[in-house]
Amino acid sequence: MLLGWSQTSEQRDAGVPVAIAHVLSRALTSVSRVTFPCSLVNGVATRAWSPSDGDLIRALGGKGLGARIAAKVRGTPSDITLISTRREESAMRLFDDAEFPWWLQGQVVLLSEADAPAPEIDEGSLLALFREDWTEHAASLARFGIDGVVRPGVDGDIAGLLCRSDAFEDAALAALELETRRAGFEWALLSEEAFALR
Repeated sequence: MLLGWSQTSEQRDAGVPVAIAHVLSRALTSVSRVTFPCSLVNGVATRAWSPSDGDLIRALGGKGLGARIAAKVRGTPSDITLISTRREESAMRLFDDAEFPWWLQGQVVLLSEADAPAPEIDEGSLLALFREDWTEHAASLARFGIDGVVRPGVDGDIAGLLCRSDAFEDAALAALELETRRAGFEWALLSEEAFALR
């Protein structure tokens, strides 16, 4: 599904307005564990999930020279740190990280069961979600316990949410509606064509 928002005043920069980022962060963390690449972490990430300021962090990617060269050729960071959280303030980081820029479609968000451990996703599976055909790779994420994926759209002004089950989609939609209304915004389920006309 496509998540979109519109404002009466034009935003100068691409990306998610702060008020909308709060709505999305609260909604996603209320129904799931939220995991994403992040350069804005405290502590040193290792290959195993470890605690960091109330969240979990983990390093992906090779540290050797060959791994760094391969990352440079692919155009990806040589070291990827994942953060896994249930906290809104931590999830807010995914919208404002220069190394994984939401506004340039450089971010991916993994959603798993709220009480599940952080997903043990491998680097190849994560990097496949940055490609244009990312939806084709999302089905293989079930083995990591991932129920949904969020990707930014053009200029970060919209987002795509892919859910593996109707139950998770229903829970995500209910949380999004609740947090949208709590923030004082209007909520509507529309076709893509109808949204474009708003």
